[in-house]
Amino acid sequence: MQRLERWARGQQVFKAIAGLMILLLSSGCSSFGPATVNRDRFDYITAISDSWKKQTLLNIVKMRYADAPVFLEVGQVISGYEVEGSLSAGGTIGNKTAPGALGDFVNLGAGGRYVDRPTVTYAPLTGPDFIKTMMTPFPPGALMFLIEAGWSVNLIMQVGLQAINGLWNHKGGFVGHPVDPEFVQLVQSLRRLQEAGALGVSLKRENNNEDVTMLFFHTRRLKAELAQDVATVRQLLRIQPDAQEVRITYGADAHATNEVALLTRSGFQVMMELASLATVPSEHIAERRTFGVTHKAADEKPALPPLMVIGSQVEEPADAFVKIRYRDWWFFIDDREFQSKRVFTFLMVLFTLSETGQKLQQPILTIRAN
Repeated sequence: MQRLERWARGQQVFKAIAGLMILLLSSGCSSFGPATVNRDRFDYITAISDSWKKQTLLNIVKMRYADAPVFLEVGQVISGYEVEGSLSAGGTIGNKTAPGALGDFVNLGAGGRYVDRPTVTYAPLTGPDFIKTMMTPFPPGALMFLIEAGWSVNLIMQVGLQAINGLWNHKGGFVGHPVDPEFVQLVQSLRRLQEAGALGVSLKRENNNEDVTMLFFHTRRLKAELAQDVATVRQLLRIQPDAQEVRITYGADAHATNEVALLTRSGFQVMMELASLATVPSEHIAERRTFGVTHKAADEKPALPPLMVIGSQVEEPADAFVKIRYRDWWFFIDDREFQSKRVFTFLMVLFTLSETGQKLQQPILTIRAN
C-alpha cells in the first residue's frame, strides 16, 4: 500500500515538473518568429545599403584605372530559422526499507537546437540588363519630374546631362572637355528660378489621350531679377520669346525654335565622370596606371562646384561615408562631404530610372508669356 502511494506521489511530481517545462518551451517558441522582424529587417537593410555603396565606389575607382566594372545585384533574401526542443523524464519508485534500496528518484532532461540559415541570391548585371541599366540614357521626361520631386535643378543638370540645346556640360575622362560658360549661366538662372518657386512640372493630356510632361515658368508677380532670369533662359536655349509650349526631345541640339533637346547621360557615363574626380596617387599617374587630370590654378575658382570629392590614402580613413580598398590604397568619401554624399545617393535614383522600363512620353516645356 505504501509502495503504491509513493508511486502515485512520484507520478504527480513528474507531471507537474514536465508540464512546467513544456509550458516554458512552448511560450518561448511562440514569440520567436515576430521577435526577429525588427532585428532582421533593419539589419538586412543596413547590410544591403552598405554593400551597394561599396560596390558603386569600387566600380567608380576601377573605371578610373580602365578596369572592368562588375555589378552584382542582390536578387532575394530569405531568412530561415529552425528551433527544436526535446524533453525527457524517467524515475524509479523504490522501497526505502528494503536492503540496498536507493529510494524514490525522478530524472528530468531538456535540450534544444537553434539554426539560422539565411539564403541570399545574387544576379550579375550582364547582357540586356546591363545595357538597359548602365548604357541606356536617362529618359528626359523622368529627369524633368525630379525637379518637381524636390531635387535641385543644378544637380540634375550637372549629373544627368551631357548637353542641352547645344550647350555642353563638363566631361571628364581621358578625352574630356570643359563646361561651356553658357551652360553655367543657364544652370545658375534655372537654380534661382527654382528657389523662388518659379519652376514647375505638370502633365498635359494631348488629343491622342496620352499624357506628356510639361515644364513651365510661374511668371506672375516675379521680381525684376527673376524675370530677367526667365529671359536669359529663353535666350540661351534659343526659344521663341512668345512660345507657350516647347517640346522637349532627346538630342545634342534642337532643330527648331519650339523645342529643347536634352542629351542625357547613361549610368556608365555618370560613373565615368565621377571617376575623373577621384584623387589617385601621383605615382600611379607617373607609371601610366591611370590618366591624370589637369587641375585649375589655385586662384581660379570653378564655375560650378565639383560634383564629388573622392579621397585616397594609404591608411584606413577613420570617418568615412563609404570606403573601399583597391591596389593597396584606401579610396573613400568623407562623411563630412555632404555634397558628395548627396550626389552618391542621387546615383541610386538615376539607376532606378533606368531599371523601370516604363515607356515615357515626350515631355513639353511650357513658357507662359507675361
